[in-house]
Amino acid sequence: MKTTLLLLIAASIHTNAQQASYINFVRQHQQGTNVIWDMPVQPVGSANSMLALESGGALFQLWTIDQAKATDYLLDQKLVGAYLPKADIKIITLDPDSKIPRTRVDQPFRVEIQVSDLLTGPEFPLSASTVLLQRHVAAYTSEQPVLDRATVVAGTPLNSGYLNANGQHVLAFPASALNASNPTKASGEEHFVIHAISDGSFSQTELAAAHVQVWPVASGAIKGIANGDELRFRSPNLELLLNDLYPRSDTYLLLYEGSSIHGNTGVIVSAFPMDRDAAESHVVPVSDMDSKFKEDGTYTLALVSDTVFGRELLCAPVTFSINRTMHVNAMQVGFSDIKGLESR
Repeated sequence: MKTTLLLLIAASIHTNAQQASYINFVRQHQQGTNVIWDMPVQPVGSANSMLALESGGALFQLWTIDQAKATDYLLDQKLVGAYLPKADIKIITLDPDSKIPRTRVDQPFRVEIQVSDLLTGPEFPLSASTVLLQRHVAAYTSEQPVLDRATVVAGTPLNSGYLNANGQHVLAFPASALNASNPTKASGEEHFVIHAISDGSFSQTELAAAHVQVWPVASGAIKGIANGDELRFRSPNLELLLNDLYPRSDTYLLLYEGSSIHGNTGVIVSAFPMDRDAAESHVVPVSDMDSKFKEDGTYTLALVSDTVFGRELLCAPVTFSINRTMHVNAMQVGFSDIKGLESR
């Protein structure tokens, strides 16, 4: 029996695999006999497998080769067989604005796993009645802000377990398992993989996989002014240090009348909207705040960021005062005093 392959080569790894410099092919690996066959394919379309399915099943891998760099990439793979279980994984976060699931290191997420075609009974091998779930974590670094999926899942999993029932399995996590010297600044990816278990006729092989990007908690600073400063003439030029802004966020420098930001409405002094694929850090200059001051008095500056997780302060507010009233000290002299001076 042959199977029909539906192909869609995605642009998720290197811009797109449909450019002229790329060659695409499907590799069919017969699990029972270890026969391997490579079949060239177009970026989109369908085709019949070149080899018939055997009792041990077949592993189909979708590959693309960048001819300019002589580098190959594994885009997807599926294990197909008459008695193999099926699985699907979906990751749900509080952020709906990204094609790839993403979250923040301190935020919850859940993993929904759908398993089907598991068989029950002592006559069936373990590979037909159980699947293996693995959880892998890997951190981003300044030298490696992008991770290779194959490398991540080839390493030792953080933890693993077996699923032996058909239907939906839900795992809820209060936060990411990524670690860093400052836990709020951890970033990287968590990968969840379902494997068919080896039973001798085929090796342990991936059935389904999904991953979530994890970004750090943003922070910041207001430079150029300090708590308790008194401004007499022109306001100083400020600098905003914006660290690890969430990929989709709106950051504001707000000015409040009085010494508290609670219960008051702030005026926007500076705005920094961001819609990127990754967290970023920026330095933003701010000048000419004088037009925001209605009168002398006490004011407070607050640096805040709005995300799907709510509005949060990036640093402690700065309270200062404006005192631009000019005081003239002069000596009063009367006419009698002038006459007395003239007679001398």
